[in-house]
Amino acid sequence: MKQLHPKYLLTVVMTVTMLFAGCKSSSRLDKGPNAPAMAYAEKVLDNRQTAQAVTAKMRISIKAGEKDISLSGNLKMMRNDVIQLSLSLLGIEVGRMEFTREEVLIVDRYHKQYTRVPYQQIDFLQSAQLDFNALQSIFWNEIFVPGKPDVSQALGDFRLSESGDHTLLILSTAPKLDYSFLTVTSSGQLSRTSVRPKELNNSDNLECRYSNFTKLGGKNFPQSIRLQFKGDKAVYTLDMALSSLNNNTGWETRTELSSKYTPMKADNILDKILKGF
Repeated sequence: MKQLHPKYLLTVVMTVTMLFAGCKSSSRLDKGPNAPAMAYAEKVLDNRQTAQAVTAKMRISIKAGEKDISLSGNLKMMRNDVIQLSLSLLGIEVGRMEFTREEVLIVDRYHKQYTRVPYQQIDFLQSAQLDFNALQSIFWNEIFVPGKPDVSQALGDFRLSESGDHTLLILSTAPKLDYSFLTVTSSGQLSRTSVRPKELNNSDNLECRYSNFTKLGGKNFPQSIRLQFKGDKAVYTLDMALSSLNNNTGWETRTELSSKYTPMKADNILDKILKGF
């Protein structure tokens, strides 16, 4: 059985792997040639969760080559503040990932080790311009514009492509990557987010697919989220099945670690977590 290389798990989970807010105003929709794209993008934004928090139980499956790992856990998110993923085996938490606006915290409960990684030190996130706002949008099933915290003020960056029952919102203004958001035309519901390099000889791509929608806080929210990274030699997939969705806010938004935990490099800590399976 091949071991899942830690850098790919980090890539998948963080681009989980992989993100929120806006005020509505018709005055920002001009009457120029891009007005239809801006109007449709606003329709898609109207599907966003209005609640401040989303919580859920989850089942996670990570596949990479012959490696296939299944875990349970919890997902907790507070809009514009934090994303927490708690990973458990047989009901015992073995790892945790916490994304805040400033950094990423990865905790190995079994070995009592952790790492804190600034976004600026993660090459893939930097080159793709995937900051906290973009990661938040991926987790919350929303469109985004890299580097712009309020997508509602950047609707002019999108262009439109319609085909059958689906409409594609395309964002090609980023210097190195193209972003596209596939939606259901009738409802404006986002069903897929894709990130691809502009270089023709680079076949790498990241996709996030959403399905099995249910009502949460009066809005649709996906119960199934699949993140997939395709490289030159392999495909890495992370499936999240959510249940018991709620808008609870009564939980700790920051993970506190005792003095028993020692710091460690991110690649080493991920490797240790994986070796437990």
